Amino acid sequence: MGKRAESEDVDTLRRNVEWALRNALDADEVLPMLAKLARSAEPESDAWVLAHRHLAELAVDRDPWRSAIFARRVVKVDPDDDGAWAVLGLAQTLLGNYRYAVASYRRAIALAPQNPWYAHNLGHLLDVALGKPGDAIALLAEAYKREPKEAEIASSYAHALARAGKLGLAKKVLRRVVAKGATAEQMILWRWLEQGAPGPKNAPEGGPSTPPSRPKSRKRPRTAPAPARRP
Repeated sequence: MGKRAESEDVDTLRRNVEWALRNALDADEVLPMLAKLARSAEPESDAWVLAHRHLAELAVDRDPWRSAIFARRVVKVDPDDDGAWAVLGLAQTLLGNYRYAVASYRRAIALAPQNPWYAHNLGHLLDVALGKPGDAIALLAEAYKREPKEAEIASSYAHALARAGKLGLAKKVLRRVVAKGATAEQMILWRWLEQGAPGPKNAPEGGPSTPPSRPKSRKRPRTAPAPARRP
């Protein structure tokens, strides 16, 4: 096959992939298409980067190790791709490499400081995984300011506030979530706050943990299932 034919084949593959992504086809249908595009496209070309970026996003829940490989390939070619850095942070969180995840989220925030989910995910990691609620509060406050109606962000913010000794403000933030209908996990968090936010030994059984991640777009990767919150 000549170069022109190969180019046309890649163009067709790319259009098919973009159509599948626009129409939100199931990941099991899109992943093989992306893998084929990644193999067929010229290395480091726009089509190659597109394929690897979306492979990283769609694979992160099922295979974070491979997702991290795909994301690293993208940022090597385009170090200004905030979405790839964020997915790399999510993958490393799932793998338990929390300091690597923190570094990746810091890169994503530096590139897209207006994204509340990057701030949320980094703040939540600092609080839950690294035990630094004081360092987390400013990030979570910024995320909460930008998305005050997001229960996930409010819960993470309330948790960090309580661990940092700001129990009154934590209750105020979480009360708005509970009033609108809380999940079982958020109710556990609320009861913990009502008890005065005791330490791990006195925390309620089944204490709150991070909700599973479900990234919806490269601009809004959600939280990874990190370890259970440690009051």
